Amino acid sequence: MILVLGLSVINIVYGLYYTVSRPLFGVDLYGAWMVLYLYGAEYVPSLFSFLLGALGDSIGRRKLMAIGLVGAIPLSAVFTLSDWRHIVASVGFFYLFSGLVSIMAISSIIEDRARVGSKYSLAGLGMGIGWGISSLIAWPLFRSLDRYLFATVLAALYATGTILVILGYTGKEMEEGARPISALETVFTGLYWFTPVILFSSIGLSIASSVTAILLDYKVRELGLVPRDIDPRLLYGLFYGTLPVLAGVPARFIAGRLVDKGVERHLLLASIISYLALFLALPFTPPLLYVLLWIIPIYPFYDTSIYAVISRSTRMYEATSTGFLASVNSLAGVLIILLNTITPIRGITDYVIQVSLFLGLSLASTTYTYLRL
Repeated sequence: MILVLGLSVINIVYGLYYTVSRPLFGVDLYGAWMVLYLYGAEYVPSLFSFLLGALGDSIGRRKLMAIGLVGAIPLSAVFTLSDWRHIVASVGFFYLFSGLVSIMAISSIIEDRARVGSKYSLAGLGMGIGWGISSLIAWPLFRSLDRYLFATVLAALYATGTILVILGYTGKEMEEGARPISALETVFTGLYWFTPVILFSSIGLSIASSVTAILLDYKVRELGLVPRDIDPRLLYGLFYGTLPVLAGVPARFIAGRLVDKGVERHLLLASIISYLALFLALPFTPPLLYVLLWIIPIYPFYDTSIYAVISRSTRMYEATSTGFLASVNSLAGVLIILLNTITPIRGITDYVIQVSLFLGLSLASTTYTYLRL
C-alpha cells in the first residue's frame, strides 16, 4: 500500500502539472502547437527506457528509482522559465528521471500474471485518485501561489512520492544472473509484434487529447456556470480530471476483473474503437454534451488491457517489459514532434485526418494481431 500511496502522490504532481500547463501554455501564453511540443517532451526522454529497464533487471531496480529523485530539479524550473524552448527542455529532463521511478514501480505490479488485472487496477485507482485531487486544486493553488512557490510545491511532492515508492517497493530487486542483453532479447521476442498497436494508439490518443483538452477550456467557459467575476478556469480542473477519475473508479475494478478472466484482447479492441468514436465526435458537440462525453471512463480499460498484454506476453524481466512499453510510447512522442513540425494542426480538418489515421491504424493493427493477443 505504501507503493500505491507513493504512486498516488507522484500522480498528484502529474495532475498539477498537466491541469495547469495545458491551458496556461496552450491558451494563455503560446498556442495549441506548444501543447504538442510538451507531449513530445514528455515522451521523448523515455526512448531508451527499454535499456534502463534491462539495467534495472540486471543491477537492481531500487538503485534506479533512487536516481529518479533528481527529477525534482528540472520540475522546479518548468513554471519559472519564460523561453518556451527552456520550458520544453525542463519538462523533458523531468520525465527522464520520473520515468525511472514509474518503470521500476510498475514492474513489481505486473509480476503476478494471474492477477495482473486486479493488482494494476488498484495501482491505477491510486494514481487516478492522485490525479483527481490535483486536477481539482490545481488552478486554485496556482492562482493563490506565485509561480516560484508553486514550482517548489511540485518538486517537494515529487520527492516525497518517490521516497514512498522506494520504501513500499516489494517486487524483485533484480533477475538472478541476468544480463541486459538477455533481458532485451527475451522481451523483444515476446513483444515485437505488439509495437504497432502501442505506437499508433499512443500517437492518436496524444494528438486527440491535447487538442480536446484545449477545447475543453473553451467549452467550460461557454457553459456559464460561474459569475463573470469568477475565473471559469477554476472549474476546468473539476471537469478535466476530477469527474473523469470519479467516473473511472468502478471502471477500474470492472477492468481488473475482466482482465483477470483473460479478456484483455477484447477490452483493448473495444477501447480503441470507443476512443476513435469519442474523439471524432467531441469537436462537433455543444458544451454540455462535450463535458459529459469527456467524463466517460474509457482509459481504465485501455490502460489495464495494455499492461495485461505486456505482462502475459513475457515470463520474466518485468522492468525491461515495462521499459519497452515506455520506449514505444516515447517513439510516439518523437513522431508527434516531427508531425507537428511538418503538418501542424491548423483546423478541425487537420485534427480529424490525423486522429482518424493513427487511431484507425491502431485499430487495424489490433485486429490483425487479434489471434496473437
